[in-house]
Amino acid sequence: MAKLAELQEGDVLTALDGKPYAKPLTVADELGPITPGSPVRGVRFEPPTNAGIDWVFYPGQMDGHRMTIERYGA
Repeated sequence: MAKLAELQEGDVLTALDGKPYAKPLTVADELGPITPGSPVRGVRFEPPTNAGIDWVFYPGQMDGHRMTIERYGA
């Protein structure tokens, strides 16, 4: 995949441009406003640690990169 808009809730991002993530990231919320009414759109991931940090990826930073995902139940 090469666009965040293709990700679905529950997808697991396992690698970016062929480089595996040590802790894969699970999509919590598909591409949409980062807060209600915001013009800024992003994909929210479940935090891989308990650090309390939001993980949001934005199309401008991710689209065009090769994302390797696992999709369950599809």
